[in-house]
Amino acid sequence: MKTKDDLIKLGIKGFKADEIMYLQGKMLDEAVRFCFRKKDGTIRDANGTRKLDLMVQEDGSQYEFKTSGKPECPTTLGYWDLDKKMWRSFVLTQFIGIVEGL
Repeated sequence: MKTKDDLIKLGIKGFKADEIMYLQGKMLDEAVRFCFRKKDGTIRDANGTRKLDLMVQEDGSQYEFKTSGKPECPTTLGYWDLDKKMWRSFVLTQFIGIVEGL
């Protein structure tokens, strides 16, 4: 989980930092709809979570969390994409905001 200090090191401050902190916490409990700018400049509207109970794979089976032993990337936030049914991530500095209603 990213801390406020992690975000400040990336130049993310104020409301945007608060919203990312809120997003991380909310995704631990439920599905959240949010937007970010992709590397190609297009805007991605994502439905994501970090709650294990909501992570259902393409074949309908429950995702089993596995540790890779690799440290978490400091510039991105990983999430389970509920539409793609797989892990995805976005660059924190490209976060746009949370969208109300899932």
